[in-house]
Amino acid sequence: MARTGGKDRGIVEKPEGSGVWWVRLYVNGREKWFRADNKSQARAFYGRLRAEIREGTYFPEKFLQSKAITLRAWITRYREGVTSQGLRNMHHYGRFWSKLLGRKLLTEVSADELRHIQAKMKAKAKRGPHTINRYFSALRRILNLAIAEGYLAVNPVKGVKFFSEPTGRLRFLTEAEIARLREKLSPEHWSVVAFSLETGLRLSEQFHARWDCVNLEQGILTVPLSKSGRTRHVILSEVATAILNNLSSWTHSPYLFPSPLSSGQPMQGRNFVVKVYEPALGRAGIQGSTWHTLRHTFASRAVMAGVDIRTVQELMGHSTMTMRYTHLSPAHLRAAVNKASLGVIAIKTGSGTGSKTGSNANLVIRGEKRGMSEVPDMPVGSIGGAERGRTAASQFCRLLP
Repeated sequence: MARTGGKDRGIVEKPEGSGVWWVRLYVNGREKWFRADNKSQARAFYGRLRAEIREGTYFPEKFLQSKAITLRAWITRYREGVTSQGLRNMHHYGRFWSKLLGRKLLTEVSADELRHIQAKMKAKAKRGPHTINRYFSALRRILNLAIAEGYLAVNPVKGVKFFSEPTGRLRFLTEAEIARLREKLSPEHWSVVAFSLETGLRLSEQFHARWDCVNLEQGILTVPLSKSGRTRHVILSEVATAILNNLSSWTHSPYLFPSPLSSGQPMQGRNFVVKVYEPALGRAGIQGSTWHTLRHTFASRAVMAGVDIRTVQELMGHSTMTMRYTHLSPAHLRAAVNKASLGVIAIKTGSGTGSKTGSNANLVIRGEKRGMSEVPDMPVGSIGGAERGRTAASQFCRLLP
């Protein structure tokens, strides 16, 4: 019965005064609206729907109890449908969350509980912020699919604030390190490492590369499914092409680098890294390097050789600009700044008008015309702008190759 002077719950006249009545329901976190011809019909319809909800017969095609599924069962279904290059990582993350929260229903996983788990992972200090974020990113993808399938209304991971991730130091191998590494590897194993240095391929891309994706005449290797989910074409250098020409695997295997146990299967990249590559690093005295360092080395050598950043992005197969390598080649950035500069117009000359900073700048420009070695040294005890100008110039000169 309607409340005196009030409104019936779940019944709304919208817009007000229009005579159009609506029934509003919330079921499993979902909002549903139904239109009625009049208020009496809306009130009766609302009562019937509420009764069906109590009896568990409301919209059986979408809200039956069979829709209640545990996190472990849903993760199992999700992993069976994963076809991306990150399958191995997804299995790892899936096992972690299945063991931790697998018995809970999807609807029982809360943001507060996830925040508590995140705090405990950080306190144990066994995993860094970057790694912890990857665990929660995987869970977010898993639950987003559950929302799309109608098993869940809201993703609880939305209530978890991810950690900020430090960029870290860009590690690449020097010429001396590459030479030492080559001495510690057999010719067969060195060809695997050298091919990575020449192409910049990711671990999975290289060890799953097939001969039917190689065009030696044009010098192109096709990666059917890259990390970005798109097909990309890798341009092979003359050295990379020579390495492939020296391989004999094309006579007995579809893979460039087949498994030593079964020619019909690719070599396990992680096994090669653990059993061959990392021991060779230790024997060569190279620290702080991983297999991905070879990819960084490829990009760094290209940048330092004068290849522009946009081209390096294409060679690396990055979907965004490869800006982390720009510090290795400041020449193109310096040239761009000089193009936009006002030049000598920006510097005042003449008695009584120029500042100490302006005088120093003018001096440096004249020194550049004569050669940097001809710029006279400032007195050691100089102060103010003169001293700052000399310090900055000295630091800049030390950065020059």
